[in-house]
Amino acid sequence: MKKSYYLIISLVLLSVVNSLFAQQTSGIVKYKGAINEEFRKSFIEDFKNKDVAPDIRKGVVEMYLNAQEDTYELHFKNQESYFHYMKELENETGKGLKMGSKAGTNEFYVNLTDKKIIEKNSVLGFLEYSGIQWDVKNVIKNIGDYKCFKAVGTEKKFTISGAIKEEQVVAWFTPDIPLQFGPKNYNGLPGLILQIDKEKFSILATQVILNPDEKIEIEAVKKDEKIRSRREAYQIANEYYKDAYGN
Repeated sequence: MKKSYYLIISLVLLSVVNSLFAQQTSGIVKYKGAINEEFRKSFIEDFKNKDVAPDIRKGVVEMYLNAQEDTYELHFKNQESYFHYMKELENETGKGLKMGSKAGTNEFYVNLTDKKIIEKNSVLGFLEYSGIQWDVKNVIKNIGDYKCFKAVGTEKKFTISGAIKEEQVVAWFTPDIPLQFGPKNYNGLPGLILQIDKEKFSILATQVILNPDEKIEIEAVKKDEKIRSRREAYQIANEYYKDAYGN
């Protein structure tokens, strides 16, 4: 009898929570990006065997060993989101080459209604992404206070040489926050993405703020902006590369 009573209470509370959450359509998620340790070790070991000047080898190795974390914010409201890099104050004592998490510093705008995923690339302009087909796994872990499910997808990577590579991406999303947003171009799951794992880097949510007092900033892409496919943009970059440096 007690079990039945508690089950009914739990279902009622869950219904109330879902009803209330449906009204929470805005928020800010703070993320940190970090270089993956396995990738760092592998790169350093391979680079030590390259035929380069000792001072260059030392500088590059130190740069990877001292790679810094990057910080980001995701702002979302209604059906739009805006993901951007947060610039840190320069460390006056830090000199020489510096490297971040490998997660990049470009901005991303997402409009779920229009099914638009746009990268604001600092070099190539506005680039349009396709959504990722996710395969949700029966694997669960906690990130902070949230129960998260694992999802695996494959995305295309366009290189400046013109090659196209496929990369696996792992996302951890929480149905506790039933919104389809996430960092960078990663979205479309039945819950907010709190962690992304790739070969070179990971992005992890450090704070989730729902309906904040702080203003939600969404830098939408204007309708008259020139938007290129990623393939087209990297073909242009490849032609420039050939002209500048030869075949």
